[in-house]
Amino acid sequence: MNLNIPKKIEKMLQKINSAGYEAYIVGGCVRDCFLKRQPQDWDITTSAEPEQIKKIFNRTYDTGLQHGTVTVSWEGEHYEVTTYRIEGKYDDCRHPNTVIFTKNLKEDLQRRDFTINAIAYHPQQGIKDYFLGQKHIEQKIIKGVGNAEERFQEDALRMLRALRFSAQLGFEIEQSTYQALQQKKELIKKISVERIHDELEKMLLSEYLEKINLLWKSGLLNEISPIVSNNMEQYGEEIIKQMKKAPFDRIIRWTIFLQYVEIKQGETFLKYLKFDNYTIKTVVMLLKHLKDDIALEEYELRKKANEMTVEQLKRLLLIHNIQQKQNIEQLQQYFDKILQRGDCITLKTLAVTGEDLIKEGMKKGKEIGEMLYFLLDIVHRNPEKNTKEILLYCAKEK
Repeated sequence: MNLNIPKKIEKMLQKINSAGYEAYIVGGCVRDCFLKRQPQDWDITTSAEPEQIKKIFNRTYDTGLQHGTVTVSWEGEHYEVTTYRIEGKYDDCRHPNTVIFTKNLKEDLQRRDFTINAIAYHPQQGIKDYFLGQKHIEQKIIKGVGNAEERFQEDALRMLRALRFSAQLGFEIEQSTYQALQQKKELIKKISVERIHDELEKMLLSEYLEKINLLWKSGLLNEISPIVSNNMEQYGEEIIKQMKKAPFDRIIRWTIFLQYVEIKQGETFLKYLKFDNYTIKTVVMLLKHLKDDIALEEYELRKKANEMTVEQLKRLLLIHNIQQKQNIEQLQQYFDKILQRGDCITLKTLAVTGEDLIKEGMKKGKEIGEMLYFLLDIVHRNPEKNTKEILLYCAKEK
């Protein structure tokens, strides 16, 4: 069977072969080729050691020499080239204590996480599949290579990766692999929260969201956050249903995911996972506004858009629409009209500035700010009054 791989990758493999070494594409890119999906990365495994790869290619970067990895700059792209290797013990449940280079491809493939990721391919040498990876792709099964408990003991992040692949590909987790995951779930506490964050976000942005219920059914989420896990056990099915209707927007997905958790607990969860301040602030704001109904008035929409920003109000209305909140269609129509007309929403588009008020005789200080917000409220109620003449008159009359 021939896989459709880019010509530049074929040329790269041939260049390594011409120097006297084996080379294959390996891992997720091979899996994705079988699934007719566009690979995000093209990883190469080779019998050549890092120093030999550096001699073969003109432009290389030492990005992971301790693991046998060299990044090669080739025809305008960067590719990771890694030497066949055998790994020693994993004391930290994430990284091997030692790495030994080998000339045997099978020895390299048997250290990998799942059979679907343990397939190598070369245009001339064909497919190298020692662990039934092709069969498991056809059966839509995620199975650990060899003993799944050992694979999870070596690298506990693999448990979250199993769940993530299930959600991304729509595959089932093979029974013994799932049981091993449940047996080893407490090891997830040894993994950095940044990596947990990354895997959870990829899950929430996956295509087969019905699969993410394994996150709490397996007990893995309980090891990360008992509060969020308990919440999911109660509301998980409704949350999945809503997320399926949502766009691939990380802010919206996280807001829906955390909507039934107390706001403070949701904020604590995001901070624990070391989300950036913008994401935390935005999700918490949406969670707060999600609790309230929006009055069916253009004035309220303009006021809320100023408070939240237009972008976040769009997100809020979208979530309200997913939840089929009362009056949502009319609210959306009102908001669309507000945007089409270009109504003044913030101080930036108010027809007068603090400087204008000072020129009219107002003293500098907090009174200027208070007056501007007073005038903005007038314009929120009556958009047609957003002219310099009218607003200066209103300021004098106050």
